[in-house]
Amino acid sequence: MHINTPDAASTQRLEQLVAKSNCLRLTTSTEYYPDSVGTGLPLLIVETELCSAVISLQGAHLLEFKTVESDALLWLSPNCDFTPGVALRGGVPLCLPWFGVNQAYPDKPKHGFARNSFWELGEAHLLSDGAVELEFLFLSDANELFPYDFSAELRMTLGKSAKLELTINNTDTEDFDCSWAMHNYHRISSLTDVRVLGLAERSYLDNLEGHAEKYQSGDVSFNGPVDRVYPAIENSIRISGSPSIEITHNNCPSVVVWNPGQEAAAKIADIGEGQEQFYICVERGAVLGEKWFMAAGTSKSAWMEFKQV
Repeated sequence: MHINTPDAASTQRLEQLVAKSNCLRLTTSTEYYPDSVGTGLPLLIVETELCSAVISLQGAHLLEFKTVESDALLWLSPNCDFTPGVALRGGVPLCLPWFGVNQAYPDKPKHGFARNSFWELGEAHLLSDGAVELEFLFLSDANELFPYDFSAELRMTLGKSAKLELTINNTDTEDFDCSWAMHNYHRISSLTDVRVLGLAERSYLDNLEGHAEKYQSGDVSFNGPVDRVYPAIENSIRISGSPSIEITHNNCPSVVVWNPGQEAAAKIADIGEGQEQFYICVERGAVLGEKWFMAAGTSKSAWMEFKQV
């Protein structure tokens, strides 16, 4: 497994940035989540007049987010494993430089390796409207999993909403393809009652049946396992339930909707029996046939934003 870890210089820069801010502080998963599984990871806590959030430096991973007026909008598994190099279950994992099973090399880790690696906090600013803007940086040299040099930037703007803007830079001398997704786990109160609006009368690929193409006749409901990719979705998406959440985007053509269902959830160690009732994944990105072609020396950007409505 290709996993980078923070060096002394990046740790010092992180501590200096946090020390200059009135709305950031550092802690660890073992301190913040005393009953959590794993050996522990560094966490960044955000507290402003508008919102609060928890971010893991591994993966630049937004684990929790709520505004002062909203409910908690993300689900974090009570069985999440906070061991370095282990993917974190919940929040907004960033799947990169491929989404899901690697189509060319299925033996490679699912969802790439950016979510399992440490990112550096490059900037932190409190904006005039009270939101905080954080920029995380990731550098990847060619390695056994992905034989190209690339870098990525994730800019989080956390205020009355959570906005994540991803930029991927091909720093190699060769072209490559990459797929990616912001894998949102949204908290819900009732899996039976929740609906996903904005996908009716669209086609989708059913991952439970080998990407068979199917038709969505109405709003998405969850009467069993759901694992679907909806291509070419330009409109915003809404989760109708408690809380009700609107997800908007730019340059994120794919929508992925996922819940493992009761039987599969019980077999997944970092989800656990019954936990499927408390979340659905509604993701935005560029996956499968909508993956990005990255010419050598070029960059591409996209953003996704969610808020309670």
